[in-house]
Amino acid sequence: MEHNEETRRMELPNTETVRRGPGKLELVFIESPPRDFMKDFKVVFDLSIIREITLGRSPENMVIIPDPTVSRKHAVITMVGNELLIKDLNSTNGTYVLEGGGAFKKISEYRFSGDVVIRLGYYTVIKLSLMTEENP
Repeated sequence: MEHNEETRRMELPNTETVRRGPGKLELVFIESPPRDFMKDFKVVFDLSIIREITLGRSPENMVIIPDPTVSRKHAVITMVGNELLIKDLNSTNGTYVLEGGGAFKKISEYRFSGDVVIRLGYYTVIKLSLMTEENP
């Protein structure tokens, strides 16, 4: 039998599993200037430990985005029940969510519980995926 990263993860008992709340948030850069050097960069946050994920140009953020059209403190992602909430922090160039028709819609805050594609400023496009404990 082949052992990969997936099988090794189950070693530690998790006291949070009773809650069956969302487990992890996966963040993947789809487009990122300059010259897309962060394209396909992926980071996963354990939501049972991290309650707030900040995004922006400033080094104080959890996710630092080197895009001049992204504000220093651009947006924040938090857990609200079994959903995630992304909130724009009065950024200069806005936070947008990709809608069904393929157009980006400007938001001040937006709740989601699956996958969502967001744009920060004019150029940075990120896919956010909520991975719950029941469907890893």
